Amino acid sequence: MNRYSRRQYLQGLFATSMLLTFCDRRFAGKEPVLQAGNATRWHLGVGADPAQLIGEIKANPAVRELVQAWSPDFLTGWLNCVNGKQGDLSFWRIWHRQGLLSAWFSAGYSLQVITWEDDTKLPTGDYHISQQYLEDLEELAGYIRKANPKGRQTYWTLATEFSYWRVPADTYNAQTEKYYEKLMQNLLQARAVIKRQLPSAWVAPSWGGWIVTFDFPAKGSGRSMIPPFAQMMQQMDGVAFQSMRPRPAGEFNPEIQRPDPGNPEQIRQCCEIFSKYRKSLMVSHYEPSIKEFHPNGGRADTVTRDFAIMAQPSWLKIVSDMGLDKFSLMHYGLYKNNPYNALDAAKTFKGVIQEGEWALG
Repeated sequence: MNRYSRRQYLQGLFATSMLLTFCDRRFAGKEPVLQAGNATRWHLGVGADPAQLIGEIKANPAVRELVQAWSPDFLTGWLNCVNGKQGDLSFWRIWHRQGLLSAWFSAGYSLQVITWEDDTKLPTGDYHISQQYLEDLEELAGYIRKANPKGRQTYWTLATEFSYWRVPADTYNAQTEKYYEKLMQNLLQARAVIKRQLPSAWVAPSWGGWIVTFDFPAKGSGRSMIPPFAQMMQQMDGVAFQSMRPRPAGEFNPEIQRPDPGNPEQIRQCCEIFSKYRKSLMVSHYEPSIKEFHPNGGRADTVTRDFAIMAQPSWLKIVSDMGLDKFSLMHYGLYKNNPYNALDAAKTFKGVIQEGEWALG
């Protein structure tokens, strides 16, 4: 976060202002987002460690300010697998035994569960096609059911970034088909396991948002990977995707040898593609991440510029009309002490959404 000079930041703000001008012109003449029948209530979340977040609220004014500004509807926790065989339920078991899950629901929060598998070595993903995965979800759903006697809706975003797990990555072809068919079957079974205990749960697969930004039909890669998952997605409660591009829109990206599209545009493209299958969408974890400094090593300047775009009524109307109404911040640490005005930008985004609800009475 400190690798970027103020000059670069100001240059980026100029680029963002130009992009916003383009957006206003592109959508000129269209109705604003705050129109009856178009606006829906957005649900906002924050991660990635609910116990640490809640524990810091009283002790750390910066965290207290963050929670007040973002005012999350749900807290986000992860079920990770690092050995290909067993998910790490240790934190969830501790939170259950200590009564923390119940305390969070009593305080008015719901929960989001993200499941993920270590992808430092490929291929990976065996845990997510195993019986053990289903048993772990059943155990976790049981804890949450006991903590949630009012049946508040919870959010389950499964197998996040799964398109990257096989070789070749981001591809559905003869080499990867067998695995992905098993994964789809297991995710549908996972939904059934969760819904038996939590009927109101919202359960969805979680794509890596980058999948929509390229396409090689002959290889079954990029956007061409998505159609084989159609039946599975249509049987889910919705579709989720992450967005973690570190660069703001317009900044040169040497990996693709052109200006980066940025997170707002990637999210819009995800909504355009995935709304064809289910018109209930979620950004499962948003963070302009720099991998070598992860977690909390993202670019706060990108956050500020992303939210400047996403708070625009034109952007909100487009993605809302396509079904996006759930959005979770990946690591709250990136917003502490308001670096590059990132927290202010997130608060503005939250305020625009609230104004929409207020205008509809």
